[in-house]
Amino acid sequence: MLSIKEYLNPAQFEAVTTIDGAVLVIAGAGSGKTRVIEYRVLHLIQQGVDPRHILLLTFTRKAAREMLERASRHDPRCGRVEGGTFHSFGLNLLRRFGARIGLDHRFTVLDEADSEEAIQRCATKAAIFSSRIPKKSTLRNIISMAVNRSQPIEAILRKEYPHFLDLANSIRQLSEIYHTFKQENGYVDYDDLLIHTRALLENERIREVISDRYRFIMVDEYQDTNLLQRDITYLLADRHQNVMVVGDDAQSIYGFRGASFANIFDFPQRFPDCRVIKLEENYRSTQSILNLANAVLENMAHKYAKCLRSAKGKAGPRPELLEFSSHKEEAEWVADKIIELKREGIDLKDQGVLFRASFVSIPLQAELNKRQIPFQVFGGLRFSETAHVKDLLSHLKVYSNPSDELAWMRVLLLIEGVGTATADSLIGELKFCADLGEVIQCLDRWCTGSGRYHLGLSRLRALLVRMGELEDLDGLFGAVLKYYMSIFRDRYDDWHRRQYDLELLREIILNYSSLEEFFAELAIDPPERKMITDDDFVTEPPVTLSTIHSAKGLEWEVVFLIGLIDGVLPSIFTHEDRNDIEEERRLFYVAITRAKEHLFLTLSNEGYHLGRSHCNSPSRFIEESGVRHQLKH
Repeated sequence: MLSIKEYLNPAQFEAVTTIDGAVLVIAGAGSGKTRVIEYRVLHLIQQGVDPRHILLLTFTRKAAREMLERASRHDPRCGRVEGGTFHSFGLNLLRRFGARIGLDHRFTVLDEADSEEAIQRCATKAAIFSSRIPKKSTLRNIISMAVNRSQPIEAILRKEYPHFLDLANSIRQLSEIYHTFKQENGYVDYDDLLIHTRALLENERIREVISDRYRFIMVDEYQDTNLLQRDITYLLADRHQNVMVVGDDAQSIYGFRGASFANIFDFPQRFPDCRVIKLEENYRSTQSILNLANAVLENMAHKYAKCLRSAKGKAGPRPELLEFSSHKEEAEWVADKIIELKREGIDLKDQGVLFRASFVSIPLQAELNKRQIPFQVFGGLRFSETAHVKDLLSHLKVYSNPSDELAWMRVLLLIEGVGTATADSLIGELKFCADLGEVIQCLDRWCTGSGRYHLGLSRLRALLVRMGELEDLDGLFGAVLKYYMSIFRDRYDDWHRRQYDLELLREIILNYSSLEEFFAELAIDPPERKMITDDDFVTEPPVTLSTIHSAKGLEWEVVFLIGLIDGVLPSIFTHEDRNDIEEERRLFYVAITRAKEHLFLTLSNEGYHLGRSHCNSPSRFIEESGVRHQLKH
């Protein structure tokens, strides 16, 4: 039998070997929580527990599979432990017991796309919306968030979609119709899987049967559970009380998905005899990086007190804070540093660039493209591939090259009333225009008569006339942006979050002498699919650019945390809400603790904000007590 004690530190060993009763493991960043779950599964089986009596709930099937596979290398019996997500576990229970709560055994599970279509169908049939209607994906998000956060529709709209607040009654009515539609047709969506599972477990007889089967419950990433998942955990553990939840309150960053930060604090109150075990030994980062993380921890208003200690036994270089006069200078410095570190022996794949919002990375993406440094983007598309950026660029393309059929198709289909057939007919004439003057003459012929698309074509013609009167790139971009804004706001329900992309696109374009030069460089093959000539980088796996949310659980030797200004981190969309600001601070902590050896924090002092020049303020989190003291300036 494998002796597990030699593979664990004292706190890990305590967590692994505490079998009976409720256990809350506060696993600090990089403290080996996966190892704790792996060896606890093994220890339970070594103590004679039947693998079928152990249940592991995680947030991805991949995570459960990885933990159980690692445990199975020590003892094949670990492979018989049931592991999966709350949703997959709930589905299994509903297939078995659903009829007892009135659920047809032939029910069909709707995926997200199916749910969107069903909601749109309900809205159309009921004719709820008299004029404007949010996109089907937006409606699904609103209804789902209300369920997962246990909040009314109005509260969701006020925070996430304030421009739809006047539609609250209509969306609430739609939610009720959608619920009835699912019941009548035997449909269950993702949220229903949790709702019905909780209802199932609230039935005392059914809960007793399930409790006989699952006597030892483990939940990973408990700080990310929502209220439904919290209740399911409580009900599963109600009889035996043998439940271990693992998480880190300081890494609770998914409130926008419905995760409840309070769950990890309420757990010991629900289980009064709960043992709280803290994992504070960090196996990822140097102590200098952890000193910064600890300073951020100290400023958190509601927390489990902890102090991370590096197991590496060295201080390492202090994290650096660098301030630049513009986004362009910031991007140039990061690109230079990436190349410098590569030449010092740190591979590109071991360097990560993190940011709060995707638009922050736009100048850097342009700079990396220019230098042919390969990169991959997590948590969003390359900025030039996002729909709204493509929309705007297409208008500049048809001005620059009237024979660009693809750009014309995109521009024309944005006009209300123009369909593919009309666009094809018009393009058949436009592509033979030699210059802007001929384009305007062609549109003149199409702008006669009445109808929606004639009005839209008249607006497009007026734009092109105005562009013909301008010479500078800033004026051209400004004219297109002014024209596009009404389309933009109508086309994208989350336009208020996308608009920064367009302003930063302006900054990038203004670095070129002409549209032709800009489009020529933009058309270069994406670096990760292109071999480059510098021998230092041939076949090199790429640098990672990632939102902080998408980087959770990942790590790099070097981390650049860019765009550290107020309004970005913390986000302007927090509206100064105390709980939201706290989550943004936790996001800052998560970003810091992705770094192993080197950490660079950067910001630019000047930039554009909705078309107006302004001076940025450094993130308030940098200015808080004890933080700047840990930084090299």
